[in-house]
Amino acid sequence: MFYHRFFRESFDEKGVLQGAQLHYPPDYNFAYDVMDVLGEEQPSKLAMLWRSETGQARRLTFGDFRRLSSQAANVLKGLGFSKGDILTVSLRTHYAYWVIALAAHKLGLILSPVYHLLSEEELYDRLVRSGSKGLIVIGEGDTPRRARLAAERAGIDTLYTVGGLAEGFADFEATMATQSDAFPRVDTRADEAMLLYFTSGTTREPKGVLHDHAFTLSALLGARYMQDIGPDSLHFATGNTAWEVVCGTKFYGAWLCEGALFVYDYERFHGDQVLRQLEEAKVTSIMAQPTVYRQMTDAGMDRYDLSSVRSMAVGGEKLTRDLADTVFAQTGHVLYEGYAQSESGLIAAASRNAGRKCGSVGRILPKYRVEIRREDGSFAGPHEHGEIVLVAEDGRRPVGLLMGYFQDAEATENLWDGDIFHTGDLGWRDEEDFLYYLGRSDGLIKTKGYRVSPLEIENALGQHPAVYECLVVGEEDRDLGQRICAYVHLGEGYTPGEELKAEIMAFYNDTCTGFKKIRAMTFVPELRRNANGKLMRNQFSK
Repeated sequence: MFYHRFFRESFDEKGVLQGAQLHYPPDYNFAYDVMDVLGEEQPSKLAMLWRSETGQARRLTFGDFRRLSSQAANVLKGLGFSKGDILTVSLRTHYAYWVIALAAHKLGLILSPVYHLLSEEELYDRLVRSGSKGLIVIGEGDTPRRARLAAERAGIDTLYTVGGLAEGFADFEATMATQSDAFPRVDTRADEAMLLYFTSGTTREPKGVLHDHAFTLSALLGARYMQDIGPDSLHFATGNTAWEVVCGTKFYGAWLCEGALFVYDYERFHGDQVLRQLEEAKVTSIMAQPTVYRQMTDAGMDRYDLSSVRSMAVGGEKLTRDLADTVFAQTGHVLYEGYAQSESGLIAAASRNAGRKCGSVGRILPKYRVEIRREDGSFAGPHEHGEIVLVAEDGRRPVGLLMGYFQDAEATENLWDGDIFHTGDLGWRDEEDFLYYLGRSDGLIKTKGYRVSPLEIENALGQHPAVYECLVVGEEDRDLGQRICAYVHLGEGYTPGEELKAEIMAFYNDTCTGFKKIRAMTFVPELRRNANGKLMRNQFSK
């Protein structure tokens, strides 16, 4: 297979993957060394089948991506972008995202994908902190309006849309059509920055996760050995292009395996609508969050012909036994679970190759050296609980691990000291290297497949004059995975009541991104603290 140009695999006597050694040139670049090569060698092979909920459709081959990405790179170069510049995009799952991403890689830009429903303030914050030079957004809904206001405040005047026209923006696709599809190779290096994702932190504002060009190769193991993608695959995965999960579920890994992607672009997920698309397209594999499977089983997966599907994978939040049983009852498929982080990509996965165990998030992949670390800093044995950490081999940062947090040396040092990478997650492993996830050591909330910092919400809530202090936690929810709940200690002179509760919730919910909304609020007479004066985050655990 194509990916063997970069990987040497080894297996045990049962055929289970044991090792995957990487070999790539110092100037490795996914756009040139994977997509352009595939575009030359297999120009007519399907790379993406794209459909939108409004009825639009596009069939794109590897040859198309080679041609279109060069045209897009010429547009960006003509606008004055050069190696090292940051380009912000907010494109939902429009096919142009993949074209523009490849173009940015060719130029050596740092691409910063952000969520299309960010508020004006949230987008402004990311534009300013990244020092972005331009912004390309989806031309539908209210995104262009908020983006224009944020860009004006940030002093950015290079504004484009795709998939629709909007006031104050130029049409990127129309501009592309005027460009040459020849683009000479730019000198980029495998260890140079390529992607900048903003992810919720645990103690401060969302941090920028910086990945290099070699990071794209780390997506191979998940695509091949969790999602079972190969040259004959048509793979469907959920996830907005603003999230790192897209890298491993519907981008680099799948195309390294020569597989095709089925991308369905929608504003809001509807189980029946998506299942109908999966049936018509005859997808061969699915990767989604538990909340997505929950919605599909509520719609009835057994009401649709999914006989073309060979594999179903799940990740993003903890899979419950009842959901796994329901999916199996409706489809006959087991859900292969995985464990990943924005900073590291996939760490462990269940699969046809490695097998699965009840309660485990999968077998540790031969990608990192993974250990369970006791509180005293020593490494634990099988069945002992501790923090899940990644250990450097010979002091070198492994391929796939973030370069660091963007312009935040302190946060980077706390996370990665050159020898140990701290995931902040608790777990244990068994004798066969199956990993069991216990939860966040810092209380990070996972809702609807997204990670949310409770401290970020607490800081925002604390701006309301009635809030003396508050504690935000995630509580188990059937549909959301976890729902965000706030416990509020009111300031002097304020009386608990439904009217005040509605006012405080609206104060925050009306200005935040949708998945960060508070779902429940309780007034409490006090919040307990430990001996060090820190809030006890588990005081309302049920």
